[in-house]
Amino acid sequence: MSVQRRRGRKRQVSQPTLSTRLGRAWEVVTTALALLTAIYLILNTIGATRAFLERYVVTLDGQVLAAIVAVMLEVVLVAIYQLGRQVRALRSTVVAQAENQITDNVGSVLDTVDEIADRGRRRERTLDVLGLTLNTTWPQIAAWLTSHNPPSDWRLTLYYLDPEFLADCAELPADWAAESARSQQRMREMLAREAEDFDRLRLRVSLVPYSCVPIVHGFRFGNGDMFLSYLQWSEAGRIRPFDFYERIPAGDTSVRAAHYRDLLDNWIARAAAKSSGEWKAAGERTEQH
Repeated sequence: MSVQRRRGRKRQVSQPTLSTRLGRAWEVVTTALALLTAIYLILNTIGATRAFLERYVVTLDGQVLAAIVAVMLEVVLVAIYQLGRQVRALRSTVVAQAENQITDNVGSVLDTVDEIADRGRRRERTLDVLGLTLNTTWPQIAAWLTSHNPPSDWRLTLYYLDPEFLADCAELPADWAAESARSQQRMREMLAREAEDFDRLRLRVSLVPYSCVPIVHGFRFGNGDMFLSYLQWSEAGRIRPFDFYERIPAGDTSVRAAHYRDLLDNWIARAAAKSSGEWKAAGERTEQH
């Protein structure tokens, strides 16, 4: 399986509001006033320029100095107030973004398919799921695929732990083998039963059992969105899934997001390399080389 690089969607450039324009104008005026006052005070300390300023500009007496100090104090207070507002707004934005990037519900992860269906391009309608047994994920995917308003033109690749591998793996819970086998049977039965309808809707669903311990697992959408989770050790010394998924939004182009995308891409490629083959709705199996 080749790792595909996905381009982020172009952001729409919003026009500045009236309040934003006024704020920028005020910043320009206050900055210019502060610079002119500073230049005047510096020149006033030089004998030759002080005489010129006193003759042609203004004489720096006690009243003028008090007026300058009052104006500068007002400028400083307004600047502090505006800075405080910006800091509070930035904090609220950061907190909201952080909350939106953490979810403990697979259903909210799959809400991304609605976003892509409503606003995304057809080439973005892909979903790669690097799962464990898919015991909780598959029922929600199946309900989406067979809903009254079913999706169309989607390509899904579902990676899950091979039941035979789990039966011999001492590092993972013993009950996962039976759980994965049940999920595998349900998925194959449903895909075979719905094959005709899926073909009409141009839905391509591939099942890929793999044989390695998935420390990193999650969801990779065609629009660039990713959701990652991990395995962890319980206090009893057993491996269990992490309690939440972390979202890497499509519009996040930071270095951190790029590393996370590379991480999930790497584990999906590893699962594909450790698979015995790909099972499709028609029942055909493509052996990995």
